[in-house]
Formats: sequence, C-alpha cells, structure tokens
Amino acid sequence: VEMTSHNAIFDSAVYCSLKMESILEFSLQEVLEHETDFSLCPSDMGPSTKRKRLQPAVEVLQDSGSDSYSEDYDDDDNEQPAPQAKRLSKPSKSAVRPTTWHKADLKNTALPEYQHSTPDCIDLPFQYFTRYFDDQIIRHITYQTNLYAAQKDINITFTANENEILTFVTILIYMGIVELPSVDDYWARETRVPQVANLMSSKRFRLLKRVVHFNDNTMIYGTSDRFFKIRQLFSYINTAFRRESQTPKQSVDEVMVAYKGKKAGNLRQYIKSKPDKWGFKLFARASEDGFIHDMVLYQGKTTLEAHDVPLKPEQEDLGTTSQIVSVLVSTMSFPTTPAIYADNFFTSLELVRYLRDHNCRYTGTARENRIGKPPLRTIKEMEKKTVPHGTCDYVTSDDGILAVRWKDNKTVTLLSTDMGVGPMSTGIRYCSETKKREPVSCPAVIRSYNANMGGIDKSDMLVHLYRTPMKSKRCSSSFVESLTSSTDVPKPVRGHRSHTPNLAVRFDMSLFHAPVHGEHQTCKHCSRKGNIMRSNVVCRVCKVHYCMNSERNCFVKYHEEVA
Repeated sequence: VEMTSHNAIFDSAVYCSLKMESILEFSLQEVLEHETDFSLCPSDMGPSTKRKRLQPAVEVLQDSGSDSYSEDYDDDDNEQPAPQAKRLSKPSKSAVRPTTWHKADLKNTALPEYQHSTPDCIDLPFQYFTRYFDDQIIRHITYQTNLYAAQKDINITFTANENEILTFVTILIYMGIVELPSVDDYWARETRVPQVANLMSSKRFRLLKRVVHFNDNTMIYGTSDRFFKIRQLFSYINTAFRRESQTPKQSVDEVMVAYKGKKAGNLRQYIKSKPDKWGFKLFARASEDGFIHDMVLYQGKTTLEAHDVPLKPEQEDLGTTSQIVSVLVSTMSFPTTPAIYADNFFTSLELVRYLRDHNCRYTGTARENRIGKPPLRTIKEMEKKTVPHGTCDYVTSDDGILAVRWKDNKTVTLLSTDMGVGPMSTGIRYCSETKKREPVSCPAVIRSYNANMGGIDKSDMLVHLYRTPMKSKRCSSSFVESLTSSTDVPKPVRGHRSHTPNLAVRFDMSLFHAPVHGEHQTCKHCSRKGNIMRSNVVCRVCKVHYCMNSERNCFVKYHEEVA
C-alpha cells in the first residue's frame, strides 16, 4: 500500500480529526480479551459516586496500638503508670493556616483575551494527524504486534510491517467518518466501500484487530501499573499533547472511555452525568476550545504512582483530588499567570491555596465540607422561596480567596482567586412560580466559570461525532479508539481559527488575486470597521469575502491598505 493511499483517505475526509479517543478505547478492550483480569487487582479508591471526603482540619490523637503498660513499678514511690503512647496525626494545611474571612470583594483584574497566532501554512489533515501519531508510535505498535503474535503462536507466517499498521489505523479512522451498520458491510458486495476494501482484505483486518498489541506481556509481572498494556502508547500521545501551545484559561474534569465489559473489575467506573456512564475514567486538562493538553489514567490508589509526572514533595500533603489537579497543572507551559476551572469533585481550600502560592488562579464550584467555614448564608436559608433568584452572598479570606454563594435554580457555592463578584450582569431564567422568563442578577465569577469550564465537554462531543464502531470484549480496544479520536479532535478547532492570510500572501500580486462568486459571508474589510456587511464575492487566493458593488469596493481596498 502506497503512502498516497493514506493521503487520499485523509484528504477526502476533512473531519478525519476526531479519532484518537476511539483508538484508545479499542486498545483497552484488546487488553482484557486475554490474560489480564483486573478484578483481582486491589484498589482503595472506589467509584466516583463514593468519593472520599477530605478529613477535617483538626489534630486527632491516635493510639499507638498498645493496650497495656508495665506493672513492674514501685508502689511506695507513688509512681504513676506511664501514659499510653500517643501520636498526632499529620495536620492538614487548613489546620496550619487558619482562615479569617471578611465581607469584601476580590479585586483581581481579568486575564487578557488570548489570541492564537495564525500559521503561515495550515497542515493537511494527514500532516496534522502525524504530529501525534508519528512514525515512532507506528514502529512501536508494529514491533509489539509481531512480538505478541510470536508469543501466542497465532500463525507462524504472520508478520506486519509499519505501512500495514498505518493502513489499519487509517481504516479505523475512516470507519468513524463513514459509518455502516456492520464492519462486514465495508467489504460486502452491495455496500462495498473502495476506500477501505482496496486497502486491506476483511480477513487481514480482522486478524490485525485480534493481534494488535502495544506492550510486551512478559514484562507485566511485578508491576503495579494496571494499564501496563497501553501505558507506552498513552505516554507517547500524552507527551505530544503537552507540546502544543497552550491557552491561559483551562479546565480540569473527568473523561469517560466507554466500556461495559465485565473483565475490567473495579477499573470500570460509573458517572451519572457523563454521556458514557460506564467505562474507564481519565482526568484531563483542556483549553476552552476543546483541545486536551494532558491526561491521567485513573487506576485506584496507584493512579499517580504509574503516571509519568512524579509528585513533588509539597504535593504529597494534598488530598487525592488536589494532587490530580496539581499534577495536571504542573505540565502547563503558558508563561504568564494561568487560570484553572474545575467542578466540586476537585475543589478544596487547600488546592486553591496551593495553586495561588504557585502563581496559578483558580475558580471552581465547591462542596459544603471543603470550603472551611466562611460566614455565608446557609444553603437551607438561600433556598427558601422568600429569597429571590439571583441573591448572592460573598466573603474574602485574608489571603485572597473569594467564597461565593449564589441562588440560581439551585444554590451554587464557588471558591475563586481569579474573579470577583462585580461587575454584576443580568441573565434570563424561567420562573416556575410565575411561569415567565425573568431577569436574574449574575456575579462576574459565575459568568467566567460558565464560559471557561466546558473544554472537556466540548472534546467529548467532538469525539462522539466520529466514534469508530468497533465493539470488542478486549478493553484495550476502547482505549485505542479513544486515543485516536483525541488526536483528531483538535484539527477542526486549531487548524482553521482564522481565515486571514498573512501579509506576504495578501500583497503578492503575482498570485493573481481575483474575485470569484461564493457563498454569502461577512465582508472582512467592513467588519474591521464595525460594519457587518455580507457579500458573495471572495478572493480566490486569500479565501476571504469582500464587498464589491457600486457603493463599496472592499476587494481593492483590502489588497492595498495595511490593516
């Protein structure tokens, strides 16, 4: 199979981008088909519906385990028996650093809006995909697949080369774009798809699907990594994600890789609010446009032990969820002060303080037992019918942490070191009592949280649009599909941010700039001056729309004036 075949498939499917998460899903299903039974692996961390609460910030005396003391003492000297040995538990940072609250708003200035730089040349879909799924990964998968086939003695004559593995991945991506009811339909006489059938036979595709592997099974014994079989593939792609330019505002949330099989043991989690409620859980950090920059595989109490970014000494005192966020934030490469947004599964007072001390802003919804004891109106009081929607109460700590409680349809509590309550804005809510839509006051911190928290949800939505239809008992299959979709998700987002050509192209008259007819879109020249005009005239080189009529000739002005 020639490389031109791959280019043809990727170029014909412009939205081939949404496949890395599908490859990850396929990978994990492959793991559980064979030797590994994860149900035998211990884990102290239960499913997300039974999350551990943070311990209260008090010192607790604990017995050393001894119930008796020596009775060989002199009664005449009135010696008292030696007291039982007791020790102090390690105090949390909340106990070491008591919080004083006062009625005041946070006076931080908002971060400036970030604008991505426009590349001189936009990568083709295939070029973009190889930035994450490069030759090194293909060589690794080829070697491990041949090694696994030899170990299992599936076929003495079996051997796969790098081009064949790339073809296999290409077919997986194409199946997610052009969906058919069954995998066999791509090779069937009535529904044959030449872009797939001409690249590989059905028999060969199924054989590769059965033997594709990502790590040496003989090295699994003695390791505590419960995702050993896909760890190297995951690390390769995760490292590529971190290399991308990052935005200053990012969110941390949970990601579910769909899997309903029975071989995963307690690695299979359940999260009611996710589109895929059953599956494997990852923690991810993403920008507001849906680009995932870093991920952590959840595997119980050894989650961070197996991760490639070790904990720092100052992170070891944090709670489990706070450690997850701190590790994800530690790989950020944005030069100025970034801002992190997360939900109440992660937010705690100790996390907000840790990030603030490390020059990172934070905003997140919070649970009642994780915010200390700020003097806010209680949730029970806020939810009374006599309290109108939009009511807000707030206090600020002496070290610059804002605690906000705001009544919407439900009462919401937030901690923030990024935005204050003011300036207030107005939103529209439906009132069940009056049966009408009514204006509701909304704090600035709430508006900022809603605008920047949806990065992971947007990534999940894009992945689901082009999910590879590959069902398997092997849970590594789930992860292969998931990883592939994740690498493809950024393409439509990052590859086409701006249609503005660079100045060298814009003023190069040797390229034969000429107006042609196209769809009606906003005039680029008029929009810069605040006038929204629509035109069907587009430059054949710049690919930008301009007005061109008896009143305005923006086409000529744009190619003569410097913006």
